[in-house]
Order: sequence, then structure tokens, then C-alpha cells
Amino acid sequence: MSPVRTASGPAEAAVPTAATTAPPRPRHRAWPRLPWPRPKKAAGQIALLVVAALLAAHVFAGMTMLALREPWRPDERPGVAATRLSTVARLLDAAAPAERDGLLRAAAQGLPTLRIAPWDGTAPSAGQGTAEEEIGRHPLIERLRDGFGRALPVTDLSPNHDRGSTGLLQIGITTPAGARLRAVLPDDFPRPPAQGPIIFTFVFLGVSLTLLSFWATRALTAPLAGLAAAAEAFGTAEEPPPLPKRGPEEVLALARALDRMRTRLLRLLDDRTQMLAAISHDLRTPITRLRLRAEFIEDERAREMTLRDLDQMNGLVESALSYVRDGQGTPGEGETTLIDLASVVQTVCDGFSDIGAAVSLERTRHVLVRGRPDDLQRAITNLVDNAVKYGGGARLVMGPAGSGDRPGVAVEVLDDGPGIPDAERSAMLQPFVRGDRARNLDAASGFGLGLSIVLAIVEGHGGRLRLENRPGGGFCARIELPLAAGRSGETGAGKAA
Repeated sequence: MSPVRTASGPAEAAVPTAATTAPPRPRHRAWPRLPWPRPKKAAGQIALLVVAALLAAHVFAGMTMLALREPWRPDERPGVAATRLSTVARLLDAAAPAERDGLLRAAAQGLPTLRIAPWDGTAPSAGQGTAEEEIGRHPLIERLRDGFGRALPVTDLSPNHDRGSTGLLQIGITTPAGARLRAVLPDDFPRPPAQGPIIFTFVFLGVSLTLLSFWATRALTAPLAGLAAAAEAFGTAEEPPPLPKRGPEEVLALARALDRMRTRLLRLLDDRTQMLAAISHDLRTPITRLRLRAEFIEDERAREMTLRDLDQMNGLVESALSYVRDGQGTPGEGETTLIDLASVVQTVCDGFSDIGAAVSLERTRHVLVRGRPDDLQRAITNLVDNAVKYGGGARLVMGPAGSGDRPGVAVEVLDDGPGIPDAERSAMLQPFVRGDRARNLDAASGFGLGLSIVLAIVEGHGGRLRLENRPGGGFCARIELPLAAGRSGETGAGKAA
């Protein structure tokens, strides 16, 4: 990511905010704001979510219970009517014959929906036997006999036994003691409690509340995911996503703090680059003058030592400046393009083969990555140079990397050198740390910036650098980069020209 310069000075940088980096979005009609105040704190929004879910659950359950409640007139329920009629039949059966008329009148007044009345024992003549057998299998009659507790003859008194048109069951009852009465029952089956609707109601309630909770929780955590993506993309070749403008007050405060921190970091990086560039430019002139003066030293050994010291000074300045430039990018040189990574790897191999180094490309994949060609070539060159320097040669292998949702490509640089101890591997990625620390600076050929530059370039392209000792001996430096587009293909092993 290249810092953006402002008119106030070259050393100042302004962070790209959501308004400057994100493409203009089409304007939509804004939704009207809710009339009730919404909590601004995350704790208040979570508490509101919990209370709203509980309230919705109680309201929904209450409405369901109200819809499935028992009717206000229980006499209209078939089971209740059959049970009460069996009670009246037991009372008449146990009462004296002289008291039965009074009991019937009292039962008729107390239970008007049953239409209880005396019965003389006459019944419709057509199909009487068949009708009695049919009415005996009716669930209400079975409930009536169960309530009476003994055998109870029941006669169907419906006209022509047509009960479907009236929806009523007219029956005559003769008790074992000789008491007779007639009554009217609703021609319906006694239904068990409505368990199916209750179960469906609670299942639907649980599923809907679960989905609502997931949706509300995601709405609360979406700004946090945006912050994480913006922080992850900072300092890479990817365009940073805009910071969230809505959400809890804590998230908005964190977004503002991240925006200010990003501005300070970019300004700090730009100041460091400018400072090192100025130092490099200012030191080149006195180093050149010292080199010219050293040519006139008569003592040959003193002249060689002086020129070598000057070369080391110039190399140190150039390496430090290259580390900052390649790691962070310089203004105007941060443009990324689509690159055929196989051609970059082949170019590096050809360069080393031309000077007689034992470098070969064993397998390649023609894939496209997005990045800066010079930086990627510099990173691969540094790894190959280390392999040649410490392992006597290098073998390069390209293959797939990453996962299914984010495929990538890997470039492995293999050598047969001594490798790096596990305890020192992470330190090797720090600037100015060399693998040959036991040697003095006079005998060293580098300044410990090669792997640091590779790490900065790879991370700047959204990739990853892995350093591993090979099980059979040797060392493996692996660069993993995300794919940009296109499909990959493999070619056979071949020696670099």
C-alpha cells in the first residue's frame, strides 16, 4: 500500500478512508428511522435482543394457547356431554320410581343442552336391530357406558337414523332398574387434546426465534468483521475495505481509532522512507569522494582495505533503502498488474544459470497472480541466492497452495545446505540478522536483509513465507501467493537454460 501525499508536504500521508477508496454506490431511498430510541452501546443492544426474543416467545405462546383453549360452554364438548348424561342415568337407576320424574325435570333444567325428557320405550321400527348395533359402536355411546359402569341398553331415536343432516344424536336409555329417558348429544367424536398444533407451535417458535437471534447477532457482529478485514488488508496489495459507519458505539469508536492509527502508521512509514532516501543520497557523494581519494593511497593493502570498507558502507545503505522500498512500496511505484508467475521464476533461473550457478526449475505452473513483477522477482532472487550461497545450488518447484475458497500457488526453493536451526528460524526474518553470525562483518557478504525483504514483499502481496528444514537434509523456502485469475497447468521437469 502506497501512502497518499497531500499538498502540505511530501512526508505527510493521509489514510484512504471509505469515502476515497470505495467506489461510489448508487443512492437508495433511506429507510425511515424508528420512532423509539435504540441503544447505542453493544450491551444495550444485546439486552434489547434478549428481551425482545423473550417477549415475542411469550406473546406467540399466549396467542397459541388462547386459540387452542377449551370452549366457554363445556356442555358442547361431546365427551363432557356423555359423561354428564351417564351421571344422570346412574342417579335415575339408583332412585325410587316415585322420585324419577322429579330428577328428570331437575336434570332437564340443569342441563338444557342435553334436552333430557321422559321416554316411553318406543323406538323407530325400521331396522331397529341394525340401528342398535350401529349406535352401540359409536364412541360417544362407549363413553356413556364407561361412565355408567355397567351394561346400558341404548336405542337410536333419530328419524330414519339420519344423523348426518342434523349433527345430533338422539338416543333412548333404559337402565337396569327400569328407568327410561331420552337425550340429545352432539354427533361428534370425543377428541383428545390438540397435541399436534401445540407441538408445531413450539417447534415453529423455537426455529423462528433461533433464526431471529442468528440474524440479530450477525447484524451486531458484522461491523467487527469489517474491522478485522480492514486491519488484515492494511499493508498488503489488497484494497482495504471501508471502515464500518454503523453499529454499536464501541465498534464506531474502534473504527475511528483504527483510522487514526492507520494514518499515523502510513505517515511514519513515509517519513522513514524519505529519511533513508535522503541519507542514501547524501552519503553517496562523500563515499564517492572518499573512493576517489583512496585511489591515490600508495600503500596497496591500505588502499584495498579502504575501498572494501567503502563498498560495505555503500552496500549497507543500498540494502537498507531496498528493504524499506520493497517492503512498503514507494510513491508512484505501487501499481499492481497481472503476472505470469512461471515466467518470473523462469527469468530468475535463467539469470543464475547464465553465471554458472547450479539452479534448475523442476516443475512449473502457468498461473496468474496480481502484484508487482520487480518485487516478486527480487523476492525469488533472494531465496535462490541464499540457496546457492549456503547450499551450493537450488531447485525450484511450483505447485498448488491454499484452500478451496481461496486457491493459491506455491514456489519452493530447495537446497542441500545445512538449513536453519528451529530456535533461530524466526530470528532470521528480522532485519540485520544473518545466518553466519559467527563470522565478522569483514568476511560477511550480506547484511541480513535478504529474508526480511522477501517476507515484506510476500506479505505485501497477501501471501505467506514458510521456512522449513527438509527431513532428509537441506532447506526449503516456500512462498505462497493467492491466485488472481485463470487456470493453472503443469509442465514437465526441465533444466533452466
